[in-house]
Amino acid sequence: MRNFRTYIYFVLFLTIVGCGNERLDVDLSETNVPEITIKRLDQDLFKMDTTDIAKSTKELQSKYGKFYSTFISVILNNGGLRDSSYAFRMKSFISDFYMKKAFEDVQKKYPNTDALKQKLQESYQYFNYHFPNRSLPQPITMISGFNYSNVVADSTLAIGIETYLGSDNEFYKGLGVPRYKSMFMNEANIVPDAIRQWMLIEFPNNMNKNDFLSEIIYMGKIMYLTDALLPNTPDSLKIQYSTAQMEYCTQNEFNVWSYFAAQKLLYTTDQAEIIKFTSDGPFTSALSKEAPPRIGHWIGWQLVRQYMNNNPDVSLQNLVNETDAQMILGKSKYKPGK
Repeated sequence: MRNFRTYIYFVLFLTIVGCGNERLDVDLSETNVPEITIKRLDQDLFKMDTTDIAKSTKELQSKYGKFYSTFISVILNNGGLRDSSYAFRMKSFISDFYMKKAFEDVQKKYPNTDALKQKLQESYQYFNYHFPNRSLPQPITMISGFNYSNVVADSTLAIGIETYLGSDNEFYKGLGVPRYKSMFMNEANIVPDAIRQWMLIEFPNNMNKNDFLSEIIYMGKIMYLTDALLPNTPDSLKIQYSTAQMEYCTQNEFNVWSYFAAQKLLYTTDQAEIIKFTSDGPFTSALSKEAPPRIGHWIGWQLVRQYMNNNPDVSLQNLVNETDAQMILGKSKYKPGK
């Protein structure tokens, strides 16, 4: 009995970490990318000389380029650099009690970004291996006023570092962040979240239909790209599921797929129906309170994994270029639970 129990635990561990991705175990020895630096906009912003906002702004524009304008106008929603109230708004933001406290918490939690840099460096190598002709974004950390966890814009991968202070941080409770979200607002989720968001922007939805199958296969492609860039990261972190939610998926994959088929959901274009199985939340209410949110995306992920495993001649570039969900389904020979 003891050996059997050990075997069960071992199989479960493999399931949670990820399986069937042997073809993503690539040799990076000849793939070199420049050593990345992570710029600290969070630190630079709160060091601004509030007696000379104009001078400080020029310095930040020089360091962060076009992204600084995007940061001000879109992320902070503070008008724009030419707005007459820009200087006043920046002083207010920097001196705000809660923003100052958030900044202090960030500096205590992340005095340096060495660990983050190491993980991103490896992911950048994997990306360069699979897509050698694409450029790499400049990573930075920022304090977004709790508006964004990740933004990819202007050749920049920006991480709202104040949204990763730890699941039980008082800010999240005060802001009313639901537990199903705050449980993933910690250090372990920084890189998986950033990579997933980067892939969504780098490879926008190009499927030729807007039905349910196309939606889940597109997200399956994004998750497979995340596999490729984070091959040693647990699946639970890639998709933001708890251990119990991962167990539900692996135990009910066949049942969920059968439900989709029985309810004739695969080819529906009814967005209200699609959202039931692809939107965020505490669970997928259309199935059960134990079913995790976005379970359609999880199914699409497994389907794309089988497609790639069963078609070794298909490269990642081929995968992102493919627009026909029905073809991917057919060639995947998808067998739920296999």
